[in-house]
Parts: sequence; C-alpha cells; structure tokens
Amino acid sequence: MKELRLAKKILKTLIKDRIQYPGRLFADTFGIIARCGILLVLYAYVFKINNGVINGTTFDIAAWSMFFYFSFSTLGLRGISRSMMQDINSGHIEVLLSKPITYLLYRSWWQIGMGLYSFIVISIFSTLVLAAIVGMPQTMTVGLFLPTFFLAFIGAILLSLCIYAIVGLLAFWIEDVAPVFWIIDKAVMILGGSYLPVALFPDLMYKITLYSPFGASLFITHTVYESWATVWHKLIGIQVFWVLVLGVVVYMMFRQAVKRVSVNGG
Repeated sequence: MKELRLAKKILKTLIKDRIQYPGRLFADTFGIIARCGILLVLYAYVFKINNGVINGTTFDIAAWSMFFYFSFSTLGLRGISRSMMQDINSGHIEVLLSKPITYLLYRSWWQIGMGLYSFIVISIFSTLVLAAIVGMPQTMTVGLFLPTFFLAFIGAILLSLCIYAIVGLLAFWIEDVAPVFWIIDKAVMILGGSYLPVALFPDLMYKITLYSPFGASLFITHTVYESWATVWHKLIGIQVFWVLVLGVVVYMMFRQAVKRVSVNGG
C-alpha cells in the first residue's frame, strides 16, 4: 500500500508539473511529427510505387506499427538509465537509499510520470489524426486487439524499465554508461521496428526480434499484424520470461550495488 501511495503521489505531482509547464509536450510533439510523420510520408510513396503491398503488408498496417513505436517512445522510459547514472555519480543515491522507499520503484515511477502526460495527449491526438488520414486496419477492430494490446503494452513498460535500469546500475562499476546505453538503445530501436516495420525484416532478423529482450520490449508494434491473433500468447509469454529474467538481474545488481555503497560510503 505504501508503494501504491508513493506511485500515485509521484504521478500526480509530475502530471501537474507538465500541465503547468508544457515545454516537454511541445518538444515531444515536434519530435514525433518530425520523425514519425516524415517517415510515414516516405513509406506512403514506397508502398505506392509497389502497388500498395510489400512482403504481404499494406501501408496502413506498416504505418500503425511504426506509430506504436514512436508513440511508446514518448513515455521516455529509456531516460531511467541516465537518471540512475546521475544519482550514482553525484552521490545522491546514498540519500535516496536512506529513505523509507524502494529506490528502484521510486525511480521507475518517477520515469513513468515524467513522460505520462505527453504520452497520453500525443497518443490520443495522433491516433485520431492517423485514423482519419490512413484509416484503421481490420486487425485493430476485432475484440481481441484491445486486451492483448494492453498486455503487450504493460509488458513493454516493465521490460523497457528492466533493460534500461540494468544500464543505469552499471554506473556503480563504470563511471559513464553512455557507450553501453548507445548500443542497447540502438538495438531496441532497430529490433523494435522504428524505421523498418518488423513485417519487412529478413527471416534471421525477425527471429532475433522475437527472441531477444530488445525486440520483445516493443511487441506492441506486432499487435496490428494479422499474425497477432494466432501468436499473441506466445509473444506475451516471451515478454513475461524476459521480465522475470531481467528483473532478477536488476535485483541482483542492485543488491551488489547497495553493498558497495555501504562499504565505500559508510
């Protein structure tokens, strides 16, 4: 109950702050228009010169798949690694560890709260615009879509936090985690289907996407494809597996890190 009250307070405070100071919303809106919007215009032309179908995939499905990636990215969960690195390098981690809160939960909820307002506003507005311009594929109108999309979305949040928390915790052992972050972030970006829809991946790359935690962290981009109706339980299972595995890794790293703080920081 204490953790839930803390989460509620963090989210409420940060959402109010974002409403009062909408600079982050403007920046995120410009970012999704600049990247996703231009990319969709380019793909619209590519699909047009290929008679509207590439590798059995139509433009509307590819567009929604890429949109889900860019919409999810506005949550900014990747930023948890930088926040944790700053806590560790500045010594602020010692203060937070002395508080009656769980540091990992505190930092996770804080990161979610930082991007939640922008995510909600941009996602609702962009969904309406995309539905009006591109249309909504049939796969998104079946009853199975919303509940399974929600499961994939929750799995994406948990897995993304685990992946980037591991990167952040590495700051206990290496001062600057930026090179590691760059490698991991690019792997998530590529395998998540940001600039190339996953349906257009070569077979080997598609298998890597399915079975690696980097691709699994963005299975929401798979939900719009026709195959989702038959494979969703398998993909959700893969997400759960990686959440459990990486969750244990985060926990073990954090325990070792706390020991280092206790020894070196007193």
